Amino acid sequence: MRITEIDLQCDDIMWFAIDNNGYIISFTSGGEGNVPEFVCRSKEETVTLESFFMGLPTGFSNAVLLIDRDGSALSTDAEALSQKGIFCFDVCSDPDFEYGYYKISYPEKRLQLSDLPADIQSIISDHIIDIDVSAADRIMVENAY
Repeated sequence: MRITEIDLQCDDIMWFAIDNNGYIISFTSGGEGNVPEFVCRSKEETVTLESFFMGLPTGFSNAVLLIDRDGSALSTDAEALSQKGIFCFDVCSDPDFEYGYYKISYPEKRLQLSDLPADIQSIISDHIIDIDVSAADRIMVENAY
């Protein structure tokens, strides 16, 4: 089933991609952020990736949290994902950076595409964002709609 334009407006979608180096990136759309076609084409794949990454054990890496550790789901999830080796970005509310994402946490040790099981690699291998996530503080993505 496809993620619709209405889904994007109503749901805070957590989606995953890889950068040019094969590092894993998590994005949270907040019902506002652009979500690319490779995510929208399959709700099932998006849910599979979220379940897989959220289910990984923490402790792979130390996490650097760039937002307040306030006990919110956002800060808790970002810290946990970065402890799994994943870079985390959230939708940006800055009007000069409309619908972009900003880095909210990053891992000291990075999880890579090659570290993933074959079934997860097959889903995420074409979810490519053309950047070096290590150097990016903000990311713009093209919306599927």
